Amino acid sequence: MPIKEGKRYCINHPSARMNRTGTFKALVNVEGNAADGTINPQSGLVVMPFVCEECGYLEMYVADKTHQDKK
Repeated sequence: MPIKEGKRYCINHPSARMNRTGTFKALVNVEGNAADGTINPQSGLVVMPFVCEECGYLEMYVADKTHQDKK
Protein backbone atom coordinates (compact mmCIF):
# COMPACT_ATOMS: atom_id res chain seq x y z
CA MET A 1 0.00 0.00 0.00
CA PRO A 2 1.28 3.50 -0.67
CA ILE A 3 2.67 5.35 2.34
CA LYS A 4 2.53 9.16 2.28
CA GLU A 5 3.97 11.11 5.20
CA GLY A 6 3.84 7.97 7.33
CA LYS A 7 0.15 7.32 6.58
CA ARG A 8 -1.05 4.24 4.69
CA TYR A 9 -3.43 4.60 1.72
CA CYS A 10 -5.46 2.13 -0.34
CA ILE A 11 -4.08 1.08 -3.73
CA ASN A 12 -7.63 1.20 -5.17
CA HIS A 13 -8.62 4.54 -3.61
CA PRO A 14 -5.52 6.79 -3.42
CA SER A 15 -7.23 9.32 -1.13
CA ALA A 16 -8.61 6.69 1.31
CA ARG A 17 -6.57 5.96 4.44
CA MET A 18 -6.07 2.32 5.37
CA ASN A 19 -7.28 1.63 8.90
CA ARG A 20 -5.32 -0.62 11.22
CA THR A 21 -7.36 -3.11 13.19
CA GLY A 22 -7.38 -2.59 16.95
CA THR A 23 -5.54 -5.79 17.79
CA PHE A 24 -2.99 -8.15 16.35
CA LYS A 25 -4.29 -11.22 14.52
CA ALA A 26 -2.83 -14.67 13.97
CA LEU A 27 -2.34 -16.73 10.84
CA VAL A 28 -1.91 -20.33 11.90
CA ASN A 29 -1.45 -23.63 10.10
CA VAL A 30 -4.41 -25.96 9.59
CA GLU A 31 -3.80 -29.70 9.47
CA GLY A 32 -6.31 -31.52 7.29
CA ASN A 33 -8.77 -29.78 5.00
CA ALA A 34 -11.35 -26.98 5.14
CA ALA A 35 -14.15 -29.31 6.26
CA ASP A 36 -12.44 -31.06 9.17
CA GLY A 37 -9.09 -29.37 9.67
CA THR A 38 -7.42 -28.89 13.03
CA ILE A 39 -5.87 -25.55 13.94
CA ASN A 40 -2.30 -25.77 15.22
CA PRO A 41 -1.94 -22.88 17.73
CA GLN A 42 1.82 -23.52 18.03
CA SER A 43 2.38 -22.49 14.40
CA GLY A 44 1.96 -19.42 12.28
CA LEU A 45 2.57 -15.69 12.40
CA VAL A 46 1.33 -12.72 14.39
CA VAL A 47 0.14 -10.08 11.91
CA MET A 48 -1.30 -6.57 11.83
CA PRO A 49 -4.04 -6.10 9.20
CA PHE A 50 -4.86 -2.82 7.45
CA VAL A 51 -8.27 -2.40 5.77
CA CYS A 52 -9.79 0.08 3.31
CA GLU A 53 -13.28 0.98 4.54
CA GLU A 54 -14.39 1.88 0.99
CA CYS A 55 -13.62 -1.36 -0.84
CA GLY A 56 -12.52 -3.87 1.80
CA TYR A 57 -9.00 -4.18 0.39
CA LEU A 58 -6.84 -5.91 3.00
CA GLU A 59 -3.10 -6.02 3.57
CA MET A 60 -1.34 -7.81 6.41
CA TYR A 61 2.18 -7.39 7.72
CA VAL A 62 4.11 -9.54 10.17
CA ALA A 63 3.98 -7.82 13.56
CA ASP A 64 7.18 -6.14 14.65
CA LYS A 65 8.18 -7.74 17.94
CA THR A 66 10.67 -4.99 18.83
CA HIS A 67 8.36 -1.95 19.09
CA GLN A 68 4.73 -1.00 18.63
CA ASP A 69 3.74 0.88 15.45
CA LYS A 70 1.98 4.22 15.96
CA LYS A 71 -1.45 4.70 14.34
